[in-house]
Amino acid sequence: MVELTDDLIKSAEERSKGQAYPFFVKNLKAIGVDNYEIKVGNHKRTYISVIGDKLVIPGDIPEFECAETFELESVKTAIKRNQEGITDYPTFLREIGAAGIHTYVADLAGMKVIYQGPNSEYEYEEVIPEV
Repeated sequence: MVELTDDLIKSAEERSKGQAYPFFVKNLKAIGVDNYEIKVGNHKRTYISVIGDKLVIPGDIPEFECAETFELESVKTAIKRNQEGITDYPTFLREIGAAGIHTYVADLAGMKVIYQGPNSEYEYEEVIPEV
C-alpha cells in the first residue's frame, strides 16, 4: 500500500477528468482509498486508506453556510443535475448545501455515498455503480 498524499489524490482526479463519478471511485480504490468525507460548506476532504492512513485536504472553495432544513427532494434533484452534467462540482456543493446536506461520505468498500444533514436523523444514500 502507498501512503496517501495530495499528489496521489490529484493524480486520481486528473485520470478521472471528463469521466463519470464511478471512474473517480475506481481510481481512488486503485490507490488504496477506502472512504472519504467531504465537508460541503468548504470542500474540506478527509481520505482514509484501506490500512487506516488519513489524509486531510483543506477546503478550496469560498466557505458558505449549509441550510439547517433537510429537503430530500432538493437533495435528489441536485445529485441528478450533477450526474447529468448540468452543474459543475462547486454548484453541486452549493445546491446540496442549500438542501440541508452538511457532509457526505463516499464508502468505496460498500460502493455507496451517504449524504448527511444537520444531524444524524437526516441522511440520504445512493449506490455507486461499478465500472
